[in-house]
Amino acid sequence: MNKIILTAASQVTAADLPTARLGPRFGRLDLASQLALLAVEKLGVNFDPLPRERVAICLAAQAGSLSTDIEFWRGRNGAGGPSPTLFAYTLPSAAIGELAIRHRLTGPNLCLTGDSRDVLPEAADLLLRGEADYCVGVFCNVISAASAAMLSLPESASASAVFLQRGGAGLVDLGEFDRDMEVLCAKFRT
Repeated sequence: MNKIILTAASQVTAADLPTARLGPRFGRLDLASQLALLAVEKLGVNFDPLPRERVAICLAAQAGSLSTDIEFWRGRNGAGGPSPTLFAYTLPSAAIGELAIRHRLTGPNLCLTGDSRDVLPEAADLLLRGEADYCVGVFCNVISAASAAMLSLPESASASAVFLQRGGAGLVDLGEFDRDMEVLCAKFRT
């Protein structure tokens, strides 16, 4: 079965966070993890009937964890030094861990530092190779003021998410040229 189906899509921004109610741990997460979790929640996917070991996570982060890294580093001069809680989020893959914990997903995962065109081809490849039957794809674009100055990029705080599966029915068959996740999410978000 070589068809990849997009069954759900969503987009969130920092403006969506104040109304998010995702449990007691949510407020302690870094911004990228909060946005990733909220984007996946907005997909509305019921993971309960799915074999959790066959659900992959593929995430790309525009600037990796740079915004969190800068915040952690700046804390070194504060009372008590850098935050040990924040330290856990100084890896770009931290959001994958939070998604896996929340939904008990144990399938393969992949973390990329790149743009919104990197997730879909990699997620589709995981499915086509038979490593997973479903894939949660997430693109996080978190650029703080400090990292924006370093990277010469505009400030941003958003995430896009998709749910893909092999075969079946959904919103659209993922085509070879469907690569930009933000564009696809804007077109088909649920």
